[in-house]
Amino acid sequence: MLYNERMKKFGISKQKIKNCVTKPHFQVFVASFSICLLLFFIVSKQSGSNIPPRIQDAFDPIISTQNPVNKNIKPISSVNGIFSSMFSNTKEHILPVKNGDSIASILSNLGVPYNEILDVSKSINPIFKLSDLRPDNDKIVVKVKPLGEENGKAKVQLSYLEIVKSPIYRIISTRTDDGFKTVESKSNINSELVRGEGVIEKGASLTQIAIQNGIPYNVIDKFYEIFSFDVDFERDIYPGDKFQIMYEQLYSDNGDYLGSGNVLFASLYLNSRRTEFRLFRYENDKGVVGYYDEDGKGASKTLKKTPINGARISSKYGNRKHPILGYSKAHKGVDFAAPTGTPIPAAGSGKVVYRGWINGYGNYIKVRHNGTYSTAYAHLSRFKPEVKVGSQVKQGQIIGYVGSTGLSTGPHLHYEIIKDGIQVNPLSVKLPSIQNLSGEEVKNFASVRDKINIQFTVLDKNFSQFANLIDIKSIDADMLK
Repeated sequence: MLYNERMKKFGISKQKIKNCVTKPHFQVFVASFSICLLLFFIVSKQSGSNIPPRIQDAFDPIISTQNPVNKNIKPISSVNGIFSSMFSNTKEHILPVKNGDSIASILSNLGVPYNEILDVSKSINPIFKLSDLRPDNDKIVVKVKPLGEENGKAKVQLSYLEIVKSPIYRIISTRTDDGFKTVESKSNINSELVRGEGVIEKGASLTQIAIQNGIPYNVIDKFYEIFSFDVDFERDIYPGDKFQIMYEQLYSDNGDYLGSGNVLFASLYLNSRRTEFRLFRYENDKGVVGYYDEDGKGASKTLKKTPINGARISSKYGNRKHPILGYSKAHKGVDFAAPTGTPIPAAGSGKVVYRGWINGYGNYIKVRHNGTYSTAYAHLSRFKPEVKVGSQVKQGQIIGYVGSTGLSTGPHLHYEIIKDGIQVNPLSVKLPSIQNLSGEEVKNFASVRDKINIQFTVLDKNFSQFANLIDIKSIDADMLK
């Protein structure tokens, strides 16, 4: 009676309840809710926690708008494993390959019978030589089904074997009714565009600020490289200077992070010069890649002003008191302080015309680049063995290593640029570009440049999942103004 009186108080009658319960959508809701409760109970029992981690992973975003330098994208297929593991007693083992390991020893330690080890090995051998396993690199994934014990030892049945050679290449062998079947699995490499930027703070270097903002080391190195023809990163960078960069991050089809890819765009604003450098990556029809400003003028010059990126200038070009001789003498180069053994790259492409000892200079190399320019490198600890007189070297190729030979008070590189036979100041000399675009290539570059500009803008609006999908041909020209 008390229950009926309370129901009447809220205006609820038995007839209303009956009408609600008999409606199809209510019955579907009750059935769905019951199934969800049952599945949740089963999964929770298996995981030993209130929220199964595999379910949690399944709901991680497929494409993140954040910079996922150290985070893998979780594939949505991880949900599939929940249900397969609910009703199976198959156990999975993920094992790194160590020195002395073989497929036979790994499987034997798990209790796999010898005849199954032999069968799966025969299936794999035509595709992959089992002797080619690499310790500390490869990984083995094994799935076995426990079959109880025999003579006091665990007995299992091998159902699956996977040799993981890399995030994009693996060999998979699966048990079938006709024996083990082995296939190669080669993943595609997928890219996601990432935008990074920063402002130089007092007491910090560009490298430090970039790392704080999650930009990988190899991307920072590329940033230094493409601006090294116009910027001395030791002298030209001051607090308040700004940089921006857009680069690729690479993933396998499984969502494994593979590292960073190409730098597509980079900008650097220098307050001291009131100048902004903006460079775009462009690959021509012949596969030649270069970086160009907005007008298609190449960033690469005949020579680099600072051959060792980020090295501190310990002595400038001009008259100075010699630290050993004790009297004033013209210093016809720039000294870059660096630890002994630091690699020295050629500042430009050319021919080695001298390699040997010169009093005062110590170990010395001279490279002639054309009829006008040569460069010289002194005080080396040693030469690159294959670089000899007459060798043709490319810009960036290592020719020797920093040392302190000759008249030197500590390890450093003495670097000279020689123009028409006379040493000039490497930091102030104006050098010609060697990769300016012309003709039809200017139009092709303009299309690539416009696309990159839009992609960079889209990333700023946190729409990173759309940046890769942009097709310049489908964009209204007015959007580019």
